[in-house]
Amino acid sequence: MSPSAHASYFKLTNRGLMLIISALLSCSCARIMALEGGPKDTNPPQLITAYPTEGGTGFKGKVIKLVFDKDIEVRDLYSNLVVTPQLQKLENKSSYTYNVRGKTLKLTLKVPLKEATTYTFDFNEAVKDTTEGNIAKGLVLAFSTGDHIDAMYVKGQVKHLTTNQPASKVLVSLYNASSTDRDILNSPPDYSTKTDETGKFKLDHVKKGQYYIYASTNKGGQQIADPSIDEYGFLEEPIDLTVTPADHVALSILKADVRTFKLQTQQPQDRYFELRFNKPIKDYTLTLKEVSPQPETAPVLYSHLVDNSQVIRVYNTFALSEEESLGAHLHAKDVLGTVIEEDIALRFKKINAKNSPATYTFLPHSGTAVGATFVGTMTVNKPVREVVADRLAFFFDSKNIVHLDRQDIQLNTQRDKITIRKQLDLDMMQSKEVLVLQMAEGAFVTVEEDSSQAMHYVYALKNPKEYGTIKGTVTTKAPGFIVQLLDQENNVVDSVKNEYDYQFHGVAPGSYKVRLLVLREKEGEWSLGNIRKRQAPDPMVFYQGNVAVIANWEIEGIDFFF
Repeated sequence: MSPSAHASYFKLTNRGLMLIISALLSCSCARIMALEGGPKDTNPPQLITAYPTEGGTGFKGKVIKLVFDKDIEVRDLYSNLVVTPQLQKLENKSSYTYNVRGKTLKLTLKVPLKEATTYTFDFNEAVKDTTEGNIAKGLVLAFSTGDHIDAMYVKGQVKHLTTNQPASKVLVSLYNASSTDRDILNSPPDYSTKTDETGKFKLDHVKKGQYYIYASTNKGGQQIADPSIDEYGFLEEPIDLTVTPADHVALSILKADVRTFKLQTQQPQDRYFELRFNKPIKDYTLTLKEVSPQPETAPVLYSHLVDNSQVIRVYNTFALSEEESLGAHLHAKDVLGTVIEEDIALRFKKINAKNSPATYTFLPHSGTAVGATFVGTMTVNKPVREVVADRLAFFFDSKNIVHLDRQDIQLNTQRDKITIRKQLDLDMMQSKEVLVLQMAEGAFVTVEEDSSQAMHYVYALKNPKEYGTIKGTVTTKAPGFIVQLLDQENNVVDSVKNEYDYQFHGVAPGSYKVRLLVLREKEGEWSLGNIRKRQAPDPMVFYQGNVAVIANWEIEGIDFFF
């Protein structure tokens, strides 16, 4: 190779090497990635500045601006933001608009604010950061259009009445007591807030005065309660905020449907005649208006409740044709004691299809441990015409059989529930391990001539040494009361009425709750109250803490003072 050729080769080689190095550096640069890892940001957005300022006075503007320490986003502001007093409503649109840019949330009011009024904007969980979704909890802005900030407040807790558990995210509302025609069922409140996860709440910056207080699950989101779906509660007397704030306000909520009780339809439905109501029926009677003077020839009217107790189903046991009708009188009552009285003309369609089969369930289930007083309930999907007692018997073994008598069997008014109550021999129970309830074929026959199939249920016998006892006393001036033993799912395990020294025997080992239902009358029933009459529910008092039951042990001192 000549010197000139060698020089050219060297230059080309260097040039190629430089291109390769440049390409490698370029690829290396392209692969540079942001470093991963490090602590996760768990800090919620912090409010840095606000206009108007927190606690500011004399505000006359239309724009509210909040600036945070990090970029934010807003979710469901129209649902989360609670403004008190409530902003004026506009037809088919919101009272304000909003936009978010970086760290700033700006609200533009579309309605004027009231003069000399303290406003509170409670954002609840509407604001969160854009990186980790940390929620700015407790974000509240208060300011006044007048020359001072109202200083009264109401603080307390809301619980579910029947479980004594805290009620979270429940709407708490105040209504000026001078407006007697306004309440949580028909109009938005003067002041409102929501409870936290523990059911606690605080309504700040309330103007001096007297107020009725309410709480509601507010599932409709309109700051009023829908009694058909919401749990709600209230205090009968107004809270006085004329001199001092209110601390330790206790509210309890439950569902009580106070809609007007109505009979919606009365007509033949398939092979039956049905009376449909707008809400569940607690009790009813349906009696024929014209009865034969000869009892043995008088027709029997069979009916019962179906469809969540909102329908009375009547059976055609009268052989009526489609052109015929039979007069009856209805007396129906809802859970609030509201009564409907009406004369009914019963009539039926001619249906040739077969009857739907009878179905039935019996409690307690096989495998349950039972005591000396056996109580069992058969629930049937249609009324029972006849129960044949001699087709029912208890077997300890093939030689020890306990037959049932007619007095051991009871039918409810609608005849779709059969209760068997039998006192068993203690000596026999202590010497045996298993009890069998045998129901022979045809033990009961329904109104549509369904004959029950043969069934048997096998039970273990309670050994007293394997169970515990709970004892306590009740000290009260109330006319009557019921003490109930509950499991951890709040199911009633046992109950006693008007026993000042009460006991629960044969309690399986485990953890239980005990509550006291206060009655207005000694032999009366516990009342849901009626918000329309400003009548609160009867009290429920829970024993503080759970009661741990162990085998062969008596737990004493589960006492109530009310």
